[in-house]
Amino acid sequence: MRSVLVASAALAAMVLADVVSAGEVKSGIPVGGSVGAYSTTKCGGAEDGVPVGASLCYT
Repeated sequence: MRSVLVASAALAAMVLADVVSAGEVKSGIPVGGSVGAYSTTKCGGAEDGVPVGASLCYT
């Protein structure tokens, strides 16, 4: 029983240390940042004259 308690306390300490040391999470492109060129395939959406399945390149 004591070994389970010690193992649980050690695990809790490791998790707490990981949470404390984690920095701020940043996701996505920052405001004003640039996006490189990329290709995509239209799979639906607005009727804009581009047929579904068309390959498009945005720069």
